[in-house]
Amino acid sequence: MKIMAAVDRSPISDAVVDMAIRLARCTNADVLLINVAPREPDAFGRQVVRKVIGDQVPPDLLDRRELLDRLSGLASESGVESTTLLVRGDPGPTLIDDAQRAGATLIVMGSHGRGGLFKTLIGSVSETVLADGRMPVLVVPARAVREGTAAP
Repeated sequence: MKIMAAVDRSPISDAVVDMAIRLARCTNADVLLINVAPREPDAFGRQVVRKVIGDQVPPDLLDRRELLDRLSGLASESGVESTTLLVRGDPGPTLIDDAQRAGATLIVMGSHGRGGLFKTLIGSVSETVLADGRMPVLVVPARAVREGTAAP
């Protein structure tokens, strides 16, 4: 069994990983920690396919690599096996595709709780993943993190 934890550089990431670790410990699952960085322009002006970032991490993505390494360390300290994936792409579709590639049975992710114009113009990654409907998704709301109810 594999649980995919989608993290970004917001405070909600720690709560997402904490939830994934607790679920992994209960189900003897491994955790895939993933961060989807923005696409970069290619020869045609827009990155079309996802790009996995390997050993050569561009300077603008070093903080994302460090985040994944730190969160992987938390999983290890908790006795949970984890792998990390840093990829460039469109967040919603990339998360869905990589969850399937990895054989994940659950996606744990956060929701920033943005609404209104932001949601209309930019969209909601969590809503995109939920709407896909191919696998269960556990959403940790930002409000629960702010109020301290996301984790015991």
